[in-house]
Amino acid sequence: MGIYRPAPPLSDFVEFFWASEAYAQPHAVERVLPTGTMDLVIDLAPGGHATIAGARSKPFLLDTTVSRALIGARFTIGGGFVFFGSAGDLRDLSVPLEAVWGRAAEDLRERLAATPTDRFAVLERFLVRRLDGGARFHSAIRHARMRLQRSGGAISVGALTEECGLSRRRFIELFHEQVGLPPKLYARLCRFRRSLAAIGSAAAVDWADLAAAGGYSDQPHLVHEFQAFAGMTPSAYLRHRTAHLNHLREPG
Repeated sequence: MGIYRPAPPLSDFVEFFWASEAYAQPHAVERVLPTGTMDLVIDLAPGGHATIAGARSKPFLLDTTVSRALIGARFTIGGGFVFFGSAGDLRDLSVPLEAVWGRAAEDLRERLAATPTDRFAVLERFLVRRLDGGARFHSAIRHARMRLQRSGGAISVGALTEECGLSRRRFIELFHEQVGLPPKLYARLCRFRRSLAAIGSAAAVDWADLAAAGGYSDQPHLVHEFQAFAGMTPSAYLRHRTAHLNHLREPG
């Protein structure tokens, strides 16, 4: 899989572009864990389609039996709002890009399919043009997002609300609209993903120590979050993980 990180100003909104000519795996299905980001996925095969995936708080299943030529963009947290409007409306959904961008979505897909090289450059130029006249990220939500990321979800929503100078209701409303998840749920996801990073490729894990280091009240609290975000227990996660931090072999 190829990765390309765009230059400013797009880098504020797009974390990276990626392309895959053939993603083949020895297993038929993978469980993809939530990241809280929005993603653009474009299938370049004849008859393919472009999809925008909203910020996810739940895992979804990926069919790995079909090899496809794909290109996509992983938006920064909240970055998708600038291009697609209310991110909260797309939460845990995948919708045809044409439903949001109209004919421009198919024009983009056709242009990319007809371009054998420099596809990242084509996609980058297209998204830079879409920045003009797009929605603008609220400075308070930008601050809150960065605080949650840097703290690994450890800061409370109450403390963030005070820092941002907004009412609690307005803060939650804006955060959900622009990031795509409510702030408390996003904070939980940050904490969970920090725990996954701490596990890394370790063959054995002291779950009680991991829970304490991750700021969980106890080990059952950690198990609950694994069930919520991975759909399985921590020990099952170790058995089914793949080389990709975010992908698990689907049990069965």
